[in-house]
Amino acid sequence: MEYVFLNNMALIKGINPPKSSLGFEKMSKICDAAEALFDKNGFYGTSITDICKLAKIAVGTFYIYFQDKASIYNYLVRNYYVVIKNYLRKHIQGCKTRYEAEREGIKAFIRFGHEHPQCYKIIWGSSHIDPALFEEYYTQFAQSYILALKKYDAELTDIDCTTAAWCLMGIANFVCLRTIFTHKRLTEKRLDFLTGEVMKLLSNGLFRRPPPGESLPGPPLPEGCQAGVSRRRAGRLVKV
Repeated sequence: MEYVFLNNMALIKGINPPKSSLGFEKMSKICDAAEALFDKNGFYGTSITDICKLAKIAVGTFYIYFQDKASIYNYLVRNYYVVIKNYLRKHIQGCKTRYEAEREGIKAFIRFGHEHPQCYKIIWGSSHIDPALFEEYYTQFAQSYILALKKYDAELTDIDCTTAAWCLMGIANFVCLRTIFTHKRLTEKRLDFLTGEVMKLLSNGLFRRPPPGESLPGPPLPEGCQAGVSRRRAGRLVKV
């Protein structure tokens, strides 16, 4: 996994930013070990000693960069946000329309998630380890998504961009999860198919449109009622 120097890193409680490239290299080594162990054993099944042993560093070196185990977990989740955002930005760069950006972004997200399945376990694990961090992670993604949709609102139907953003995030997340569950190797052909099906859903909707001059069946009428028949209810004439 790529690690980045977060913009507000010095302000994050429990994280001490490295002061040199060598320091950042050591911190990255610690993060690699922590990520592997959190993925394999979970947060509560991993100790700082375990992390240091796998990273082949002294325990004291860990505390140069992180106050405790929760701090390094916090950094990993925040790092995923930046790395994934940068990855998506790179793949939608040059797209002329929102449709094109959506297609390339969804495709890139599925590819990234399939190549880094540990992200799911660690990000979603934060929902009970640090609920505020979990909420912040997805809220930040949603806010960015909402702004992007509003920028291209002329391409969109009359829909609430906030609801749309969360729906799109859900679609991408769970289609990606399906590839992790069912495809050890994700081919470009399969990735193109999945992305195409998602875009088909976004473009055409889920439900069939009625033929010209006809309407789709509505909900069933209450028992004893017939369409077009009036009946008196509580002293009023009611059309049913």
